[in-house]
Amino acid sequence: MKKFLTRVLCYLLGFGLLLAGTSAAIDPFNVLHPLSIRDNGVEPNKNYIKMTWLLHEPDRFDALLFGSSRVGSIHAENIPGLRCYNMSYSGGVPAEHLANLRTLIAAGIVPRRVFIGLDSISYTEDPALHRDQPIRMPYETAKAEPLLFWRTYLNPDLTRDSVFDVMLGHKKTPGFAENFYAYGWDHDYGYVSAYDFSRAVPIIPGGMMIPQTLESIAGIVRLCRDNGIELTIFINPMYEVTYRASVERNFFLFLKGLAQVTDFYNFSGCSSYARDSSWFFDASHYTAELGDILLARMCGGESASDDGFGMYVTSENVDELIALLESQL
Repeated sequence: MKKFLTRVLCYLLGFGLLLAGTSAAIDPFNVLHPLSIRDNGVEPNKNYIKMTWLLHEPDRFDALLFGSSRVGSIHAENIPGLRCYNMSYSGGVPAEHLANLRTLIAAGIVPRRVFIGLDSISYTEDPALHRDQPIRMPYETAKAEPLLFWRTYLNPDLTRDSVFDVMLGHKKTPGFAENFYAYGWDHDYGYVSAYDFSRAVPIIPGGMMIPQTLESIAGIVRLCRDNGIELTIFINPMYEVTYRASVERNFFLFLKGLAQVTDFYNFSGCSSYARDSSWFFDASHYTAELGDILLARMCGGESASDDGFGMYVTSENVDELIALLESQL
């Protein structure tokens, strides 16, 4: 019986190692080889991979653009005089941007300039939920909790589902890895979307974390000031349906509080851009072409429009902005 049980345990151990090895070889989220990612159809853990990449290439960039996937189409490499990398990832929030900046600065990587795009996701997405989400587990969590990291990414059920639900039949995008490491953005110019805007559904998380979010942003402001980093905060443009839903979720209250913490550029509101679906490829994400317009205002000196698009907001004129935005509803 003892020999039998020993044999069974060996078989189980061998089977477990086989499953773990298979998961490691497939690595659907690209976390086990972050410096040589593959286009397999599964959204990679961009926070973990991009942080690993920056720490591996400390002198490659001198500016960083943070935000959720809503800034994922901004071609930050177009900013004159800077080598800026797009750090966006799904659900990215200020608490995680603060942690990333602290990690980079501790490693001696101090960017000249930092851009951070905000919107309703910034204060409704709970960063605590990302700890257990394979596409969003923060770099700092992965490093601080290695057992969680390995348990998550060597999960054979997760790997199996990824293979059968996404990876099989996926059509690869040319230059996927090269663009990822060189620029960090998700979509190039001329991206054609099949999204049906007549059925647009706003996607806003269910949380409400305005005080916590403002505290994280205040931490970013202090960290940048103490390290001589020029900080630019901006509010993302949103498709009208999503913008109106955001207003119902205390968006103006967030703007009011944000202005007490830092100045920012506003690109929200029912502007001509927000009402025109050609500037978006779904109800949440804007195009690279609109991203260039944002950069022209923040970095090229373009003027703000009368509807508040591109307005530079401070604690002194935030009420003026909110009144203007309210008049558009």
